[in-house]
Amino acid sequence: MRLSYGSARFLGLIKSGPKLKMKTIYAMFGEKCHFDCAYCAQAKSSFAPESMLSRVIWPEFEMGEIVDGVERSHEVKRICLQVVSSNFAKQEAFEFLSRVRNFNIPISVSVRVFSLKEASEWFKQGIERLGIATDVVSEKTYSEYRGGNFQKHVSLLRSLAKRFPHRITTHAIVGLDESEKETVEFIDKMHKLGISLGLFAFTPIKGTKLEKHPKPNMDSYRRIQVARYVLENNLVNLEEFEFSEKEEVISYGIDVKKISESAFLTSGCPNCTRPYYNEDPNKESYNFFDGVKRTTFRVGNREV
Repeated sequence: MRLSYGSARFLGLIKSGPKLKMKTIYAMFGEKCHFDCAYCAQAKSSFAPESMLSRVIWPEFEMGEIVDGVERSHEVKRICLQVVSSNFAKQEAFEFLSRVRNFNIPISVSVRVFSLKEASEWFKQGIERLGIATDVVSEKTYSEYRGGNFQKHVSLLRSLAKRFPHRITTHAIVGLDESEKETVEFIDKMHKLGISLGLFAFTPIKGTKLEKHPKPNMDSYRRIQVARYVLENNLVNLEEFEFSEKEEVISYGIDVKKISESAFLTSGCPNCTRPYYNEDPNKESYNFFDGVKRTTFRVGNREV
C-alpha cells in the first residue's frame, strides 16, 4: 500500500523533508484504475507514474509499517483511504481497516461505489465517513471528463445521504469548464442533502488527457471558497447571490470582508488538510492547511 509523501514524513517513515502540520494521514490502495477520468493520474489511459495521485507522490510501504506508525503517533486526528478502482484494492483496504479501526481514530474512505449495498459494505468495516467524488459539477462535461451519467450520480448521492445521514462527503474540482454559478448551485444542493463537500482546484498532470488544460483562476477559486463557506454555515441563502452574465459571483448578499479566514482552509471531512495536493509550495495555495496567509480576490468590480 502507499502513503502520501507528507503522511509518510509525518509518521516518521521518511526522514527527509519538512514535517508538515497535518491532522489527517492519507493512504492509497490499488493503481491503474478501471475507469478513465480525464484529469486523474491513476486513469487507465494515463501515462503518469503509478506512484502519483494529483501532484502528490505516494511511496510504497509494508502495511505493518504504516499500522505501527499510526499506533505510535498521538497526533493523527483522522485516517483517509483513497481506494482506486483496481484489482485487489478493496481487499487490501479491508485488511488495513481491520488493523486500525480499534485505534479510536475516525476513518474516511474515498471510493467509487454504485449502490447502497456497496456503501454499506464499507460502513460495516467501521469507517466514519464515505467519500463519493463528483469532481465534475457541470452536467455538460461530466460524461466527457469523468464518465457516466451526472443525474444518476446525484441520485445516488441523494440516496446515500438519506440512508447514512451526515456521513457522506463528495468532491468538486474547480476548473473543469463549469461556471461559478453551476458550482455554487451544486454546493447548495449538497449542503441541503447534509453532504460535506471538499473543494479541489484542477491540477494538470503530465500523462493525463487534460495535461494541457489550464489551472483555475485564483480569483474565481476564492469566490467559490467563500460561496461554500457562507452556504454551509447558513449565513445566506442561494437566492441572495448575484451572478454576472458570465455566471460569475458578483454578490453574496453579505459583506464578505467579515467572514472567517477559515473559508480558505482545506474543506471536506473534519480535520482534512491535504497539504500541497493542488498547489506548488512556492506559489499561493488554493487550499491553506496550516493557517491562512493574507489573501485578496475580486468580487465583481471590488477587491476584498
